[in-house]
Amino acid sequence: MSVAHILRAELELVTAGAVTAPESLTIGSVLRPDLPLARDGWGDPYLPATSLAGSLRRQAGLTGRAEALFGNVRPGDGTDAPESETVAIASPVRFLGTRLELPQPPETRHRTATDRHRAAAQPKTLHSRELMPPGTKILLWLRLDTPYPDAPLLDELVDLLATWHPVIGRGRTTGHGQTILTRVLKRTIDLDSADGLRHWLLNGGPELVDEHAAIVYDHEKDTVPNPLTELFGQPMQFSVADALHIGNGAFLDRPGRRTGVFTVLRDHDDLPIVPGTTWKGVLRSRCEFILRSVGLDACSSVGENTGPCSTCALCTTFGWTENSGTPRNTPPDDETTKSTGARGLLVFADTVIRDGTRRIRNHVALDRIFGGAAKGALYSHETVEGGTVTVSIRHDREKPIPDLARAALLLALDDLATGRLGIGAGTTRGQGTL
Repeated sequence: MSVAHILRAELELVTAGAVTAPESLTIGSVLRPDLPLARDGWGDPYLPATSLAGSLRRQAGLTGRAEALFGNVRPGDGTDAPESETVAIASPVRFLGTRLELPQPPETRHRTATDRHRAAAQPKTLHSRELMPPGTKILLWLRLDTPYPDAPLLDELVDLLATWHPVIGRGRTTGHGQTILTRVLKRTIDLDSADGLRHWLLNGGPELVDEHAAIVYDHEKDTVPNPLTELFGQPMQFSVADALHIGNGAFLDRPGRRTGVFTVLRDHDDLPIVPGTTWKGVLRSRCEFILRSVGLDACSSVGENTGPCSTCALCTTFGWTENSGTPRNTPPDDETTKSTGARGLLVFADTVIRDGTRRIRNHVALDRIFGGAAKGALYSHETVEGGTVTVSIRHDREKPIPDLARAALLLALDDLATGRLGIGAGTTRGQGTL
């Protein structure tokens, strides 16, 4: 027999995020998001324990203890086995499962890419994604068996959890999936004792961590700094000079009115936002334009017959991806350098538009022949007039940003602040100026 240590790690989403499951789509899924939430057999949102296991193993790898805590499969090094043989080491830490507690239902967000030459939406790039709201509670259960109640490996696991800042799912460079570890509980069950064996046999699942569990980590007493830091020292605040419309593809019918209205994108608290995807897309596009204007190397990451080069400073900083899995400058017959892309170094968070006024703006197209209003062409947009937005651009302090990309980004932000660059819809007709 042995001593079983059951740990419950409690995490909380501070930004919207999710692990998606596009493989769950079927022929009849045309009304579902392109990237739906992973769900269990009962249809509830689900977070695979493997996602957290990979994140925690990577954290252990920073201290060189990944194999000792989570096992490994590798070639022999000549001491434990010949180099011609494979060594398989089982993980002493078991990930038992997860449970999610959502404060609100998931939301669906739409996004599209912008053509670098036409400055309009790129055809066939519109897609949607389902996200869990901030404040979602994630419970993770771990198990570690040791010969004795007090074991160095257990203390090492608790210390590792205390330095853990996991990110859930995709969209990490646009601020999605950021979490904090709020608490870790530990219940030690001695299977050689009558009380321990009784608790083990009469309880199961989450009930193994009961009121007798000890708190071994508390976020309120956390002294470990977040690995992300502001790129320019602090967030940047902008004011909306005119009106702003960033939509989510939602169209709201208005009873008694001739037309509905295209609404602005809102977060889970019903506040209008500028998503991190907008900041990242607009600023990267401008950085590409700036570098090409002065004769420096910068690819056109979106557009017809173009694609990311995977080697320039902007691809390194903002990341790159390609549907074919092959960088643009890779020879067609080169099978060794194919990749699906690389994650960027910068994180652009969603931004709430504060102190603004929501208004409905009506528009109508003109008849090019008669000069009057075209029949059936009336439409309406919801906009946010005035207000302020705070742009947060963060990066891992351990991963330096290329000087060329930093300089281009600073010039792009200056273009944003002086009105040479706008965001959202209608930037050529009096909207989107900061």
